[in-house]
Amino acid sequence: MTDAHNIRLELVRLTQQLIVDGNKVVQAFATRHGLHPTDVEALALVRVAQDRGKPLTAGALATDLGLTSGAITALVDRLERTGHISRVRDNADRRKVFLHYSIAGLALADEFFVPLLERSVGSLDEFTDEELAIAHRFLTVTGVAMTTHRGSLVGHSSSPTTPN
Repeated sequence: MTDAHNIRLELVRLTQQLIVDGNKVVQAFATRHGLHPTDVEALALVRVAQDRGKPLTAGALATDLGLTSGAITALVDRLERTGHISRVRDNADRRKVFLHYSIAGLALADEFFVPLLERSVGSLDEFTDEELAIAHRFLTVTGVAMTTHRGSLVGHSSSPTTPN
């Protein structure tokens, strides 16, 4: 095997380890707050969508999580009951209901995840702008590969999206 091939394999292994470690962080947060890991994944998706100014509906969240309408209703009800999120009707189309983090939910998530964000961002200080651009490209194409593979496992073609 060539050095380039070995480096590629090692990058894949490191990415896999990062996913495992990320899942452990999610599990720790879930355990600490009496949540299921799927609840935490839902909260992350709601937060990202809200931060991008494109809040999710329960239907879109169900699609992202691969849940049935009954399961997503139970999940959203549970997260709303525990004060993590709220349902907000769209002003333009009152039939649409978007999911938003509550103030208490944001504070709880920030208490747990902001230190991780700060550590992660701080660790990037040792890289040049060019190296960060390459890392960004690597993570983007690896994310597309992951999304595409997930689509093949659940029996449909996922349309990978490129993060903003």
